[in-house]
Amino acid sequence: MYEKPSASNKVFLIRQLVNTRMREGMSVTSHINEFNTILSRLLSVDIKFEDEVQALLLLSSLPESWSGTVTAISGSAGTSKLTFEGIRDFILGEDIRRRSSGESSSALLSTEGRGRRTERGKARGRSKSRKRSQSKPRKDIQCWKCKETGHFRNQCPNQTNGNREVNAATDDSEDALVCCIETSAESWILDSGASFHATYNMKMVKNLRTGKLGRVRLADHRTLDITGIGDVDVKTSLGTTWTLKDVRVIPSLKKMLISAGQLDDQGYWTTFGGGQWKVVKENLVIARGKKRGTLYMVEIPDDKVNAVTNELKPSRLWHQRLGHMSEKGMKMLVARGKLLDLKKVYSEFCESCVLGKKKKVSFVKEGQTPKAQKLELVHTDVYGPTPVSSLGGSNYYVTFIDDSTRKVWVYFLKNKFDVFNTFKKWKTAVELETDLKVKCLKSDNGGEYISTEFTDYCAEHGIRMIKTVPGTPQQNGVAERMNRTLNERARSMRLNVGLPKTFWADAVNTAAYLINRGLSVPLGFKIPEEEWKGEAVTYDHLKVFGCSAYDLMKDGDKLDAKAKKYTFIGYGADSMGYRLWDFESRKVVRSKHATFNEAELYKDRSTGNSQNQKVQVEFESDDIRIRGSEDTHVSGSIEPDIQNDDESEDVHEDAVNNESSEDEEETDSPVQPQSVESNWNGEPESYSEAVKLKDSLQWEHAMKEEMGSLNKNKTWELTKLPRDKKALQNKWVFRIKEEHDGSKRYKARLVVKGFQQKKGIDYNEIFSPVVKMTTIRLVLSIVAAEGLHLEQLDVKTAFLHGDLDEDIYMTQPEGFHVVGKEDWVCKLKRSLYGLKQAPRQWYLKFDNFMERTGYKRCEMDHCCYVKKFKGSYIILLLYVDDMLIAGSDMKEISKLKKQMSEEFEMKDLGPAKQILGMSIARNKKDGSLTLSQEKYIGKVLERFKMNDEKTKPRNTPLGSHFRLTKDQSPRSEEEKADMADVPYASAIGSLMYAMVCTRPDIAHAVGVVSRFMSDPGREHWEAVKWLLRYLKGTSKMGLCFKGKDSVLRGYTDADLGGCKKTFKSTTGYIFTVGGTAVSWMSRLQKSVALSTTEAEYMAVAEASKELVWLKTFLEELGKKQADYSLYCDNESAVKLAKNPVYHGKTKHIGMRYHFIRGLISDGTMNLMNISGAKNPADMFTKSVALDKLKFCMTSAGLQE
Repeated sequence: MYEKPSASNKVFLIRQLVNTRMREGMSVTSHINEFNTILSRLLSVDIKFEDEVQALLLLSSLPESWSGTVTAISGSAGTSKLTFEGIRDFILGEDIRRRSSGESSSALLSTEGRGRRTERGKARGRSKSRKRSQSKPRKDIQCWKCKETGHFRNQCPNQTNGNREVNAATDDSEDALVCCIETSAESWILDSGASFHATYNMKMVKNLRTGKLGRVRLADHRTLDITGIGDVDVKTSLGTTWTLKDVRVIPSLKKMLISAGQLDDQGYWTTFGGGQWKVVKENLVIARGKKRGTLYMVEIPDDKVNAVTNELKPSRLWHQRLGHMSEKGMKMLVARGKLLDLKKVYSEFCESCVLGKKKKVSFVKEGQTPKAQKLELVHTDVYGPTPVSSLGGSNYYVTFIDDSTRKVWVYFLKNKFDVFNTFKKWKTAVELETDLKVKCLKSDNGGEYISTEFTDYCAEHGIRMIKTVPGTPQQNGVAERMNRTLNERARSMRLNVGLPKTFWADAVNTAAYLINRGLSVPLGFKIPEEEWKGEAVTYDHLKVFGCSAYDLMKDGDKLDAKAKKYTFIGYGADSMGYRLWDFESRKVVRSKHATFNEAELYKDRSTGNSQNQKVQVEFESDDIRIRGSEDTHVSGSIEPDIQNDDESEDVHEDAVNNESSEDEEETDSPVQPQSVESNWNGEPESYSEAVKLKDSLQWEHAMKEEMGSLNKNKTWELTKLPRDKKALQNKWVFRIKEEHDGSKRYKARLVVKGFQQKKGIDYNEIFSPVVKMTTIRLVLSIVAAEGLHLEQLDVKTAFLHGDLDEDIYMTQPEGFHVVGKEDWVCKLKRSLYGLKQAPRQWYLKFDNFMERTGYKRCEMDHCCYVKKFKGSYIILLLYVDDMLIAGSDMKEISKLKKQMSEEFEMKDLGPAKQILGMSIARNKKDGSLTLSQEKYIGKVLERFKMNDEKTKPRNTPLGSHFRLTKDQSPRSEEEKADMADVPYASAIGSLMYAMVCTRPDIAHAVGVVSRFMSDPGREHWEAVKWLLRYLKGTSKMGLCFKGKDSVLRGYTDADLGGCKKTFKSTTGYIFTVGGTAVSWMSRLQKSVALSTTEAEYMAVAEASKELVWLKTFLEELGKKQADYSLYCDNESAVKLAKNPVYHGKTKHIGMRYHFIRGLISDGTMNLMNISGAKNPADMFTKSVALDKLKFCMTSAGLQE
């Protein structure tokens, strides 16, 4: 995400590498570290130089004072290739030699020879088999051994065979060290020239391995034996313990040595300068110290360690309060007197910072200065989707950054296309607050920003939109880096206290609040909130995120506890104080009077039984001063410390606001609200994510397979984009499909971003070929009754078969750009998934094919085709690209399959096993066919966390005790907050799909709870959970079509004034074929009925319309029956329908309902009276008793 392999980045990094120069007097180690960093960044964009090229570039980067050394190395190399490690080690050694010359009391460590002997016996640097240089002797070169000129030490004629074996991995191998002669308290010397860590004290070594492990030579030519190797724990000035690996034990050594070279091999960075040194790993300062004389010392007496540790507590506390701010940022706030009770800042190890802020490769610098006026330029970006939904069901957030003050606002979203409405709301708020206008908006090319609606709105309000070049997020670096900082700070805070991932939005919200109170480099280390409001910000109210909090109990008697225990999860608006989470009731409580225990974090008490204790706590009556709307701003990394817009360190420099509106706050939600289908199950969201996953090969194969189909169908041709045309963008959509045999198939589909199309230009008419669910069930009933074959087919890339009438251009698919034509676009010749007209164009192509092959399209359902043969027939159902084929003659079915395969690319799935998430099971013994949704229901229960053992199943869809009304909707702010994040609508949608497919028994219950979707209350939610529990106990229920007959029968019923708010009645009907339901409905009537007769009469009218459709459709299929009966349990309604009676109780009934009299008189329908006890339609109008429910379900053909 942070280092795109774009050409601009590559050019920048190469230029940076070749222009890197070591300044005179600069630390050699720092220069080499900088050089290594650039090489690593080049490697991340797939550029790797040969080892010799790296060595030559390093040599050429040395200053003029090193020209002699460069010349000597170049001359001595001859025709042999240089190695980067060899040159690096030689430069380090030469640096030590230079700095140690003239010193009498001590000499810094240096490594003799070009290589270092490693534990495994492998030599670093130049190989000993390398040819000797044949160049002439140089008088400006002095041998370190014999002190003569004209040759290097390794070319010394006085060198013995044993000395030449310095790189050999034998017991007799030697490494040369120049040791410190000083003696003092136990201390370590950090040396950039030492080959390895070394100590003389075997007692301090753990994991010790002893033996004859080689020898080491000192500057006076004495050799010392290496008697052991192991690990040593070193106490640092930071109060932490630093473990040194592979430390050699040399008993006769006078000093303990830390090798900078070995640290480098182990992933540490070592920097020297200004009389100080520092060791850093993954942005965390591991150790630091000061220069003493000519030595860089690590010396920690025990008493000092204890003193430092005692003083670390306030530093650690403020570090956590400030959202894991960097040491440098804290020091600057202390210097300004902002942190009143903190006198000095001590750095210490913070595991949460390491886990939460591990750096990636950085952006290139932007080099811009803030605008002069507020809202002159606003940066924006969207982050997401997150793999886990927040408590409020959000998977995205959008940020708006004012360039002038660097203040930022963050809003949480459930869908990224809510950005436009969020922007309008934010724009209105800030313009009212400042009396200024937003002038310019800078964003990337995300679909949420380039929609016609968004673009037109900005043009209308005079807002100039700046878009980045596709594939270069660094051009929107201000917003991109802010997202990274928010996530790092939020992650560190959440990990520090052990809160679950579902609290990510609360952590981001709190990080936003704190970040805006920090220091901004582009502002000259000013604080964004102060720049925005012109008021000084305070810090005395800050608390540690995730710590324990206590708030007053509002009720209870005099003997009860006065307070309840919560977890602190953020700051509220000006008047709302702190936000506290109650794990017992799963809701947010707002308080200005809370008392905090910052020593106890969530993780400290979550394992015990004290999570929701009520305790006796004394409270002060004065309000705590809260500046809830102030938003803060701090650095998001540890090393370097302060955010800087002018450096390529990718450190955040901007401010964030936690001012989400009240209805967007991340609060109570016992379950997650996203749909079942959106659960992340290993399916990547983008091309870049797909190629990074462990199963990337499968996804790449799926994409290549898709591209093969596209090319085979000649879907497009490459061309230059005409000036008057705009190219639509596209994206890859990835799915893992479960086959009938349980295996998984990786599927990738290229989808056009059709929302960018304009009607009348890019498309005209739209239509989707979707067969009715009633049609599917009706055909399945015929299949069971007549024992027909039932086959299933799938059209591969169905939409590609449709021809286009419009000229449409599209960008080339990501990952499949044609070399040399990267700036060309695709002119679509065929329809593609995502185009608004694609379904219609596919249907027209398919309909034309079916007509040519002799199939007749049914008028009652245009996605149903029929063809009759001698003694047999075939019915084909089309649902976009899925097909069901029913017929008695398998030869004719095979013939149709062959014809379709010749016209389209088909996948024959054989006997039908599932369709649209419904499983199809056939019993050969009794000829029955069962349609069920057990898997789907299981996913729904899992999604809403209702599948555990604690969730007890219910016997009825809706308990008789529920009296649901709109009066139960939330009224107070507390009640609204309680329900704000409950996934009510998502649960209703999941239940509704089960109801319309296979579960008529829950139709009435779903209809009742869906009336309150706009403003659900707690009682309404309890009813939904009751319904989910009912499904848990009946998940195996399905519609069982038996081989009895194919007779259509209908049943109708109505209650009177069932809705207590509107007093409207409920219509319910069910139609069965062979005793199993094929169509049903439960719906409020459109007008208020004045009597039971009237309500039942209107219900008969609705049912009769469905009966006419079913009758006509059956006859189209050749299934005409003698009569079509509709049963009603109200005798008065039946008489009113059969007789044209008009009197005071019925004269007001609308004429639209009296058409049933015509249906009865012309013999279309036979309306008959039935006993209420035998009417299965009762369960569609009211909550029935268990016995009646079982009767209704049996009558509907529902069984396990």
